[in-house]
Amino acid sequence: MCGIAGIYTPGHAIDSSILDQMSQRLAHRGPDGAGQFIDHDLGFVHTRLSIVDLAGGAQPLFSPSGRSVTVANGEIYNAPDIFRDLAARSITPTSHSDCAVIPILAEQDTAGFLPKLRGMFALAVFDRDQRRLVLARDRMGIKPLYICRVPHGLAFASEIKGLWPLVSAQATMNPAAAMAFLQQNFVIGRETAIHGIERLMPGERIDLAADGQIRTSVWWSLTDEARSARETDWMQTDALTQFDELLHASMSEHRHADVPIGLFLSGGIDSSILAYQQAGAPDAHAWTVGFNTHSVHDERAAAQQLAERLHIPLSTIALRPERLFNRQVMALWAGDDLMGDAACLPTLELAQAASRSHKVVFSGEGGDEVFAGYGRYRPVPVQRWLRALLKPGSGGFRTRGRLDRTPRVLLTSEFWRQDDIWRDTQAEYWQQSSGLDLMTRMQLLDMQGWLVEDLLTKLDRMLMAYGVEGRVPFLDHRMVLFGLSLPKHLRRQGRLGKQLLRQWLAKQSAASINPAATARKKGFTVPVGDWIRSVGAH
Repeated sequence: MCGIAGIYTPGHAIDSSILDQMSQRLAHRGPDGAGQFIDHDLGFVHTRLSIVDLAGGAQPLFSPSGRSVTVANGEIYNAPDIFRDLAARSITPTSHSDCAVIPILAEQDTAGFLPKLRGMFALAVFDRDQRRLVLARDRMGIKPLYICRVPHGLAFASEIKGLWPLVSAQATMNPAAAMAFLQQNFVIGRETAIHGIERLMPGERIDLAADGQIRTSVWWSLTDEARSARETDWMQTDALTQFDELLHASMSEHRHADVPIGLFLSGGIDSSILAYQQAGAPDAHAWTVGFNTHSVHDERAAAQQLAERLHIPLSTIALRPERLFNRQVMALWAGDDLMGDAACLPTLELAQAASRSHKVVFSGEGGDEVFAGYGRYRPVPVQRWLRALLKPGSGGFRTRGRLDRTPRVLLTSEFWRQDDIWRDTQAEYWQQSSGLDLMTRMQLLDMQGWLVEDLLTKLDRMLMAYGVEGRVPFLDHRMVLFGLSLPKHLRRQGRLGKQLLRQWLAKQSAASINPAATARKKGFTVPVGDWIRSVGAH
């Protein structure tokens, strides 16, 4: 886990002082060191959080020939397998870091190296002979990457802050993104708050050639892959066996680290499954938060019960309203993008607590989207039809905005003119999944919007603010495609989703010990109303 940034302006020398400024703004993502590489018109910077090959994994990383140079943020979980293959061919990497395989594979097969990587990553690879830059993002969008045009070329960074030295003088607000945020609390698609700064999308790559030509392409498409993995008539026993094998494989790969790995434990289905997998691991530790209020679900009792059963040390954090209010400024700074999830505040608390002893934690993001945990995946037909009238072609899913009933005089006409753009984007995603069953289409839209631009953004930014890496085993792409291939009765039955995960969890122990196996989903709800009343009382 790191911060990366860079500039490529073919034929035009770069200003190294700009690279220094970009690096400084990403220092929180890599508190263990910083690296820089300049080759006339190409500049890379890297801020390092040391997790694999603590002594020799500094970046930039080079291929043995020196022709290919890389900076990368994330983890390549199948790196051990790739290292063994390279050794069999007498190829010796320049580092034992998991990311050291990237420049070698890219040099061998520039067009086809990305599908050979399993993991979470945002990366930049430069071919010093052909003077070609490749930028790419992982399949599920777990790791972020932002880009902007600069005179004569392109710049990139892990966070918008990293690009600010390049755009601050002429930066203007993007009203379309602002309106999408006001309506949804996050922004789906490429747009950001700043005109000219865009997100590289999940499974996407950019090639910038020596002649200045820029080509954007998709190297992996979730929708296309889901279409290939259409619903399979799994028997429950077969599905449980397959899930168990996938879970074991994913967790084995995600454990690749030279530092201890902890766990965020809520006592819900997803984190409970991860806890069972972590039981007995050396240096295992878990953290949970709770609210001293009756207005929202408190996770502490369930988490404590499971942690005691599995003999996992658990740190419990009781959250006070005034402390979380004092974290708002930091949460805005850390969030970096248009994402207004109130759960950022307790996540910051978890990250700070974990950072005192651990650099890596497991988290259960993706379980609800992959295995259909949300109640919204069982819509009332008439309600869905009425919502579809608001935006034809949208399927009536996620068409409502928070401001739809707001008097129009409260916002300028400029904002209201942008109101259809976010719905158009969602309708475009919806149409791309045509031909698939309704539940799968809803899951896909959530994975492309809510999951990437809210949940994963929150996890990455809040944890990286304290130099902690979050790993999400449920988002191994093989696990995702398996979840989407399940028949509907193994996803949802009545009001209960994640049926297969419930069955797996029930097999581990009795429901009386594991109430998450039968409980309805409660979600990670933050008592914002209570906080406001509490602070107002003071």
